[in-house]
Amino acid sequence: MTTPAELERQRERDEGARSAVSRYFVDDPDALEGDQLIIRGSTARRLNRVMRVRRGDAIEVIHPPSERLYDLRIERVTRETVEGRIERSRPLAAPATPRITICPALIRPQRFDFMVEKVTELGVAAIQPILTERSVIRAEGVQRLARWRRLATEASEQCGRQTRPEVHPPHDFAGVAAAPIAADTVRILASAVEPESRVAQLFENPQLPADVHILVGPEGGLSPQEARLARANGWQSITLGPRPLRAETASIVAVALVSESIAAHRG
Repeated sequence: MTTPAELERQRERDEGARSAVSRYFVDDPDALEGDQLIIRGSTARRLNRVMRVRRGDAIEVIHPPSERLYDLRIERVTRETVEGRIERSRPLAAPATPRITICPALIRPQRFDFMVEKVTELGVAAIQPILTERSVIRAEGVQRLARWRRLATEASEQCGRQTRPEVHPPHDFAGVAAAPIAADTVRILASAVEPESRVAQLFENPQLPADVHILVGPEGGLSPQEARLARANGWQSITLGPRPLRAETASIVAVALVSESIAAHRG
């Protein structure tokens, strides 16, 4: 007879095996064909040429159009398609709340790319790039939108997320800072001049907010006019620590501190 301890060890082994299976997002609404799922386009090419999947391999596919996650057994690999048999499916988990939206100023491309990957791994629900007076890149931001979305997708796959952050086109600072919001939203302004204001203080109410928006300025910070506009529209300044941080580091630290405060609130 199998003992409870043996059952628990088997469950842990099964969970470990499942977590080792690679996960991919497939947005094609026509990918499903009966008990088959056919992956086409750039994802198929990446699976074929980069990941080197072969017949018999197991992968997980998140299919946003059907809002389901599929366990797939690869049956056929061609130059442009990867075809697999669905062994199991389940609905996608509901997104976690509060939803965290990071609003970072546009900075140098490589640093911004790095930030997109890391805040995705930390679980943000949305990324809203902003154009500030001191932003380094401007017109290039719109052109890089497809790249940011690809980086967010790949980072979500790598860390096992079931949803990807929405990556919005860049908006001007005033449009984001002064945009109307729901009553159950907390607005946070990452600042180097508020040494006594801590993230945890914003989550002392018994009920957590539905959304948290975090605004992070560029290298050199926001202009005085931008800072005043943000505070006038309910953005609450908090400190990220005793040392000045690079803009991309500030975004990552701010998301981590907010996530930690939310977890501590839940206790």
